[in-house]
Amino acid sequence: MAHWPWFAGGAALTGVALFHWLALHRMMAVSGRFSALVNRFRFGAPVAPKMTPEELRAALLAATEAEFGPAAAEASPGPSSATAPAPAPKKLRPLTSPQSLGTHLSFLVALVAGGALASTLAGTWSLSGSLRGDLFARFFPGPLAMPVLLFGGLLVGFGTRMAAGCTSGHGLCGVSRLQPGSLLATCVFFGMGIVTSFALRGLL
Repeated sequence: MAHWPWFAGGAALTGVALFHWLALHRMMAVSGRFSALVNRFRFGAPVAPKMTPEELRAALLAATEAEFGPAAAEASPGPSSATAPAPAPKKLRPLTSPQSLGTHLSFLVALVAGGALASTLAGTWSLSGSLRGDLFARFFPGPLAMPVLLFGGLLVGFGTRMAAGCTSGHGLCGVSRLQPGSLLATCVFFGMGIVTSFALRGLL
């Protein structure tokens, strides 16, 4: 099977991430959208809170006290009582409202549709209950593939929640912004993928 050269693939992935940001003003993240979709069905549509600065400060102090104790809340700086005028705050981009259910569903459906379209154009479209790799088929033949893939999916879900992001969030968006957590997470999941590949080949 012919593959794109590395620079073309990298440019395409960059274009997808940039288009997502320009269209929605949000970082692209697959696991984050899936979590938001699950939470939407569990808890209903999120409501953007409308609070005055005083109400927001009171809520933050209450949350600080609940999490770290009264001493931490008392140590929190209050409104400045100095006679000198406070420096003008930096202009921040206003917070965006929660995305709609249709936006989340459209994004996830487009992922599946894009993969199906690519495989159809390549002439490799077919439904399968296993992976196409020869190594995987040798270790987990026939009906054994499905429970292994299900267990692997659960591990991936646990890992993305623990790492606060998946390969698209950390590998594409976080690494491009030189985020330390994303750099570490990307090194870990790429490194473990390489180790697993060599381990499977060594067992044959």
